[in-house]
Amino acid sequence: MTKDRKANFVVILLFLGVIIAFAYSYNASVTTAVTNSAYNDEESLKKYNNEIIEKLGQTESTDEWSAIVEQYRDIVIVIEDSSNEVVTRSKDRNWTALDVKVRTAFEYKSKAYMLISSVYLLRDYTADSKELVKFVFVEFLIGLSALFLLIFIIYTMMLKPYREFYQLIEEYERGKTLSKHHFRGYIGHVYDRFVSLTRNLEHQQQNQQRIIASISHDIKTPLTSILGYAERIRSGNISEEKKLRYLNTVYEKALEIQELVDEFDEYLSYNMAKQVHTEKIDTGTLRKALEHEYEAELEMSGISFRIINNAEKASIMIDRTKMRRVFGNIIGNSVKHMLTDDKRIEIEINCDRENVYINVNDSGEGVEDEKLEIIFEPLYTSDEGRRVAGLGLAICREIVESHGGSIYAKHSSLGGLEVCIELSRVK
Repeated sequence: MTKDRKANFVVILLFLGVIIAFAYSYNASVTTAVTNSAYNDEESLKKYNNEIIEKLGQTESTDEWSAIVEQYRDIVIVIEDSSNEVVTRSKDRNWTALDVKVRTAFEYKSKAYMLISSVYLLRDYTADSKELVKFVFVEFLIGLSALFLLIFIIYTMMLKPYREFYQLIEEYERGKTLSKHHFRGYIGHVYDRFVSLTRNLEHQQQNQQRIIASISHDIKTPLTSILGYAERIRSGNISEEKKLRYLNTVYEKALEIQELVDEFDEYLSYNMAKQVHTEKIDTGTLRKALEHEYEAELEMSGISFRIINNAEKASIMIDRTKMRRVFGNIIGNSVKHMLTDDKRIEIEINCDRENVYINVNDSGEGVEDEKLEIIFEPLYTSDEGRRVAGLGLAICREIVESHGGSIYAKHSSLGGLEVCIELSRVK
């Protein structure tokens, strides 16, 4: 739970506690007062009953009882016989649900009677009704204030930020750039994540637009040559030797266009299809697969190829087809940039308790320090005449990251480039 949520929770509990405390205090005070009043009334009524019974016993007949009953105007008196028939009672006065009643049995001329006296329980509160109203009114105001404050806290801490968040999204839809906004609590984390996501999407969109523009530019150059040579061939005013040479040139330029389109298509396919189908493979099996794939071919090209496996018992989870493309791109890139007679490619495999490290070293021309961090970008190229090279290494990064790993480059001890791949080890 965040600090903001804890603070809101504490404030809400505090005000609920105040309301409950006042309600309990009010209930306890009223209950105590009513209980004490009822007890006192019962004691008083018992005395009245004894006094009335004494007077009734001094009369000659029950006809005189009515006069005695009317002497007590503050209480309601009912006298019943043994058959529960009313003999006499107080005039113009009735019982209520809040009366305190006391029953006393007595005998008169060998007959049983029941004297029932009652008094209104809250009669003493009529004088203090103003104070009682004030108490209830103050309690109501405090409860109402706590409710409004609680609503204000909920609106300020929860509803208002979400409303502002929604307005910012609407502004973003209208083309306005999202800026930093100091939301607090959970909504702040959601907003920051949303901003990060939109910026990543914008960056990817800009990259794709730039790649498409660059592909268009790169295609125009060989396409212009193809159109020029084709026009000369169509004219028919050339020798067979030139015609053959022009056709060869057209074919080579067409292959360049095909290479560009294939490379771009491959980049998009790997960039869009993030799902990988992994299987467990140990580094020994990986080493044999790499040797089988590249050893003979590289030796035929005059390149020394060696694999050093220092992690024989380590295993990783990989998609073999996609990782095969990774090593193909890296090794192909190394072969392309070997300009000296000393042509070497070495792969070293190491591990620790968490990861497996696969480092591909070459003795090529290498990369300048400031470009080591950008060679995996899709727009990077070491060929100044071509704007969209490096898609192969960009594909490598997409594949490795889809495996949950990382890839980077540094200077090789062989004098060229070292590409480092880190993958999680299977425990």
